[in-house]
Amino acid sequence: MIDFEFLIHKSEEPHTHSDVEVFYVMQGMADFALEDKMYHMNKDDFLVVNVDKKHSFQAKNDFIAACLHISYSNLSKMLKQNFVFFWCNTAIEDNESTEELRSIIRKIVGEQYADRGEDEIYIQSLYFEFLHVLTHDFLLNREDRQYSEEEHKFDERKHTIVDYIRMNYDKQISLGDLANRLYLSTAYLSKYIKRQFGMSFVDYVNSVRLGYAVSQLLYSDKSVVRIAMDTGFASSAALNKAFREKYDMTPTVYRQQWKDKARKNKNTVEDEAEIQKRLTSFFQENPVSARTDRNLDDEVITFNRSEKRVLYKNWNRMINIGGAADLLNSEMRAHVLRLKDELHFTYVRFWDLYAPEMFLDIHEKNHDYNFSKLDRVLDFLVKNKLKPYMELRVKPKKIISNPRKVLMLNEMDVFYEDNAAIARFNRALIIHLINRYTAEEVETWYFEVWKTELEKYLMETNIEDKNSSIYMYLDCFETIAGVLREYLPDIQIGGGGFALRYGEEHFREILRLWKVRKQLPNFISIYNYPYTTGSIDRDRNQTMDADFIKKHMEDVLTAMRSEAFPEIPLHVSEWSFSVSSRNILNDHCMKGAYLVKNMIDSIGMADIMGYWVGSDLYADYYDSRLLLSGSGGLLTKDGIPKPAFYAFSFMNRLGKYLRKRGENYIITDNGQGNWRIVCHNLKNLSYHYGLLSEDEVILADRNNLFVNQKKRCLHFALPAIREGKYFLRSYSVNQKWGCIQDVWEEMIGPVELGPEDLEYLSRITIPRMSITRTRSQGGRICFDVVLEPNEIQFIHVSYQL
Repeated sequence: MIDFEFLIHKSEEPHTHSDVEVFYVMQGMADFALEDKMYHMNKDDFLVVNVDKKHSFQAKNDFIAACLHISYSNLSKMLKQNFVFFWCNTAIEDNESTEELRSIIRKIVGEQYADRGEDEIYIQSLYFEFLHVLTHDFLLNREDRQYSEEEHKFDERKHTIVDYIRMNYDKQISLGDLANRLYLSTAYLSKYIKRQFGMSFVDYVNSVRLGYAVSQLLYSDKSVVRIAMDTGFASSAALNKAFREKYDMTPTVYRQQWKDKARKNKNTVEDEAEIQKRLTSFFQENPVSARTDRNLDDEVITFNRSEKRVLYKNWNRMINIGGAADLLNSEMRAHVLRLKDELHFTYVRFWDLYAPEMFLDIHEKNHDYNFSKLDRVLDFLVKNKLKPYMELRVKPKKIISNPRKVLMLNEMDVFYEDNAAIARFNRALIIHLINRYTAEEVETWYFEVWKTELEKYLMETNIEDKNSSIYMYLDCFETIAGVLREYLPDIQIGGGGFALRYGEEHFREILRLWKVRKQLPNFISIYNYPYTTGSIDRDRNQTMDADFIKKHMEDVLTAMRSEAFPEIPLHVSEWSFSVSSRNILNDHCMKGAYLVKNMIDSIGMADIMGYWVGSDLYADYYDSRLLLSGSGGLLTKDGIPKPAFYAFSFMNRLGKYLRKRGENYIITDNGQGNWRIVCHNLKNLSYHYGLLSEDEVILADRNNLFVNQKKRCLHFALPAIREGKYFLRSYSVNQKWGCIQDVWEEMIGPVELGPEDLEYLSRITIPRMSITRTRSQGGRICFDVVLEPNEIQFIHVSYQL
């Protein structure tokens, strides 16, 4: 099934072959040409070369690579499909899926170097484990969008040629037969095949036949004569001739060498000696890792070193709700109050002040602005001890189905370049707010001036008029901030909802131009959604990098420091797993784990993390008649908590002091050994998810979109302030408990629900609670937590007399 070799030569001429190749750089660098594209590959990079793809490489000094050749014929039979095509290239994208594959490759490389004859079964198990991950996470169908985008001009005619030859390789076929089938002349077809495949028709047919012949040589007891007949060669002499040209030996010798377990490669004796020398040096610096049990992810958590500092909870300070008019809705108000009472949000962010239903027109001729509806919104918040986080520029209400499809957009062009009108309106607004709510109250609010994004740039990575858009924004901020600070010098005003989607240099240019202006922000606000320039340009879903949210904030903070921008708070005014309001994973327990991970990661980085969005009511539309529609709310439109809601609930229960945090947990206490822990088992999404539009994922397939379904076991050993008995109270949300999506599907299914149905679902969709006892031993409280895939848990450890 798989042939393995080490490579040390520095180049390989362009060629194709009838097997699937995996090229892995162990040491050094290489420029790898695949069809018409060039990829720069560093140490630990690897890519998959599909059948009949022209490729070559040029390497630097001290280069070592490992090459795996997978029998296409055997693989296609095993998968029971004629067409097998992979998308996997770490020079383009690296994530948890590729890291799992890389880990297996490293083990294979180590075993091949050690050449332990007694471990042949283990090596074969690694090969099949490798094939399992490769086919599960990276196998595409011809209909897949990514295939059509990345096929490197592998056009339909070429498909027809390949399919025809692979379907008829065991028969006597001719160039003329194929030309007639394609309605082409034999002369044209001959040139086309030479240009596309880098070889003649006869050579290509023989290369396909050879692939099948090698498979039968190695995995059957057929005679060479019989194999020649079964694979389409005219005679055993023809098979021998083709075999000698490619392998420099006869089929009989090749088979015998396989049986003798000799290495099957083209290296000379001198090459073998140099390979062994280089490998010995390489593995001295990179020891072969010990074999591990891959059935369960294990982690031991002790307190050899731990931090202790006051935990600042930045995630529950502000929640996004929607347009100002949404806060006139009684149902939305009920949801806001529940979010405040149960999740303890302080600020409510809203926008779209200039929607028609708000009756606010900044171009009102008599400058007699109608603030009555805005007053109702603000009165509701202030009365309930909530603080407004108000967007002052045009930010329209928008419901997105997928990054390229907008369901609803109320776009208005009321602000652009009319700074006189902007100044008049904001002067009237601030005077009105001071008179109605007092200066002291308004100074505790946040005001944001958003850098308005034109709809034509919604999911683009290039702006034609970058500098003019920057100047327009800074002029607008200067106008608004100047007017507001004239009346309230200590007002909190900032902006502008930036993202690095247009490149870090664009953000740096904003900072450079802004810091020399008279009116500087009190805070910088950014959007943080896991989309990269690459994913947007390739029309793909979110990046598979689970650390994107953290890295994005790090890049923003680094840019602010390097540009010597004033040290001011960073607000993430919007963040979530997705911009889509029709992605069913928004309702999945994976969303809860995703939020827990990123709340843990954000500690100490941002002053405010404003989650998008509080309620599914925001995205209620013609297509959202069912209980769940894939909206990003913490509450369903009927007010039922989703796993995302419980992510906030669990994190809010953490203690006063942060003691330790890791990839999958955070540990806190109250200073008296009363421990509070939140942990998760977030599973990364596979490539299959990235091949679909976000609104195309169907409910039945939701659990097949992850890299693996392994449980995670965390072994805790916490310091015990006093010896004795301890109670462990744990609350869990997983696919069995607390996940409205799973309960809905299992108990009722995707149908319309009545009031009694909703009440029932609301009662049963709660976290599972369990209580266990343990005793401290040797000054430690030891216990294990086993997490299902995408599960979140809150654990409270308390001393009992």
